[in-house]
Amino acid sequence: MIRAVLLAIGKEFRLLRRDPVGLFMLIVAPIAVIAAAGFSLSSVYGGGSSSYAVAVVDEDNGEISRAVIDALRSKPSLVVLHVDHRDLARAMVREHKQAIVAIIIPAGTTAAFEGGASVRLIVYADPVRYLETVNVELELAHLGRRINQAANDRARQALAQARERLEREIAEANHGADQARAAIAQFAKTAQHSRAQLDAEIRQQLETAVASTRAQTEQALNSAITELSSQAQSQVASQRALLGQTRDYLERLKTTRVAFEKWLADLQELAGSRASSIPPPPAFPEPPPDLLTIGNSEPAAPDFAALRARLKKSIATPDLNVHIPGVEFPPLPEIPALPTQATKVSATVPGTIGFAEVDSNGVEVSPLSGFNAFDLQVPGFAVTFLLIGMLMGVSLALIDERDWGTLDRLRAAAAPLGATFAGKLLARFVIGFVQMAVLFAAGWVFFGISLGRAPLALVVPCAAIAFAGAAFGLVVAGIGRTRDAVLPVGAIVIMTMAAVGGCWWPIDFEPGWMQKAALVVPTTWAMRAFNDLMIRGLSASSALVPSAVNLGFGFLYMIVGIAISRRRFAP
Repeated sequence: MIRAVLLAIGKEFRLLRRDPVGLFMLIVAPIAVIAAAGFSLSSVYGGGSSSYAVAVVDEDNGEISRAVIDALRSKPSLVVLHVDHRDLARAMVREHKQAIVAIIIPAGTTAAFEGGASVRLIVYADPVRYLETVNVELELAHLGRRINQAANDRARQALAQARERLEREIAEANHGADQARAAIAQFAKTAQHSRAQLDAEIRQQLETAVASTRAQTEQALNSAITELSSQAQSQVASQRALLGQTRDYLERLKTTRVAFEKWLADLQELAGSRASSIPPPPAFPEPPPDLLTIGNSEPAAPDFAALRARLKKSIATPDLNVHIPGVEFPPLPEIPALPTQATKVSATVPGTIGFAEVDSNGVEVSPLSGFNAFDLQVPGFAVTFLLIGMLMGVSLALIDERDWGTLDRLRAAAAPLGATFAGKLLARFVIGFVQMAVLFAAGWVFFGISLGRAPLALVVPCAAIAFAGAAFGLVVAGIGRTRDAVLPVGAIVIMTMAAVGGCWWPIDFEPGWMQKAALVVPTTWAMRAFNDLMIRGLSASSALVPSAVNLGFGFLYMIVGIAISRRRFAP
């Protein structure tokens, strides 16, 4: 089995060595097609080195026109042609084909722009040369954004300086107003303090006068009460003497009455039986009750101490509610605070919004720079010619070997048909992989293609598409009955797969339904891996899933191709 596989591999390499046309189709033809396609389409993707002539009519002769012309001259891909008249510039574009576009800078552009008006440049373009015109107009749009941004930056800087001066003047005005308000508040505070101090002094003087008057009043009352007390004491003493005589008289009268009653009793006792004839003696008059009460009482001396306390209490200190009316200031005009914050907000010029294009490493790149067209054309046409090589090396070779009797001689050498297929697939896989490596090396040397962040990662998708292409060639060989049937059908299928799969142009150019349909062909997944690695600059892991899908396609094609080819090429 192994010997049969090795015999099949050796046979393939010997046939290839003797086939100069096959070698040409493997190496020289792809490089020629890649060069033609890459150079012709380089401007489409913005990464080419083509130069375009641009006719400029400067009617303004101002700062804006000089900025536009200098910016156009700074672009290596643009050649500026100065033209005097509009008609001549239009003829250079439309009739003589000497310029891609003609740019007219109208008179007064600089003055209008500096005055805040919107200005427009006039562009004459050739509608047939659409792609080149788009590139130039994109450059003009980018230039316009830069000029607008620079003008806005200058205006913003001048406005910021003016705003700073205004804010400084407003701050000084507010500071002066604050000082005026502080002086008014201090004056009002001083007046209020003086009013309170005067109020306290008047209250103190009144309280002192009232206290002096009260003391004099109390002294006069004490003197009068003392005099009255002395008089009252004298009167009380005299009344006590009279009362004593009265009590003494009453006592004598009482004693006399008792003696009289005893005398009368003795008289009646002496009269004996004739006592009844003794007339009753006259009755002693009863003293008045008040006289008895006075006689039994002691005249009380008046309580001048209590009288003095009542009089002292009645002499109350009046509540001295001294109120001095406040100082009436004339109405002062209010000093408003200037709205500094509002000035800051309203005096702001809106900024400009731009963009910065960065690569997968975060490094900023020039906007509208596109990419090297050969980064797409080299892997795309390499895959295309790989499939064509597999069509010729596997499909057509199997049919020719059947017609030539080579397969019969291999079977006569005890080589199983499956081993022959395996050897042919392995040989063509190696040849296809080497073809891809040579084309990538040529693209790097001659066309400066990018090999991405991990050049060795390109081995994975190259091996996967080489295996899938070899297995697909086996399927085509099993389906086609003759060489004349295989060649056109296989070529059409391969060209369709290459076109739909994005080998000749970015797959994003295609409509959405076609992009979804393209997922069933291996070219789509191969170009996805190559684009991720070479153009997008992604890591090596980005190629794993697409390569795994192509390996799956390869195994599927191999199983189906061997099954069909066994019935097709078996005796």
